[in-house]
Amino acid sequence: MAEKTSDSPVRIIGSRELHQNLPGILRELENDKVRYVLTVHGKPRAVLVGAEPYLGMILDGRKSSEALVGLQLTALLGGDLGSVPLDDLERALDPRQD
Repeated sequence: MAEKTSDSPVRIIGSRELHQNLPGILRELENDKVRYVLTVHGKPRAVLVGAEPYLGMILDGRKSSEALVGLQLTALLGGDLGSVPLDDLERALDPRQD
């Protein structure tokens, strides 16, 4: 499977391996500590994280676009939008903060 050091939850994976092992990789991404660095021809192109860990990362973001993505992701994950802090809602709707 993907290359991984024993101390790090980060795994290096090529695009071919991602395609071949997608279901298993998606299961692993449910762990909030797992990250994949996707490479194409040996060069890093993207970092893959699970949806819920990503949501946790961007809720502390300061840009309205990040806050909006957070709200959308919360809704897609079946979260309670009523429990979203008012500051996050205001940030998501304020384009001046980008």
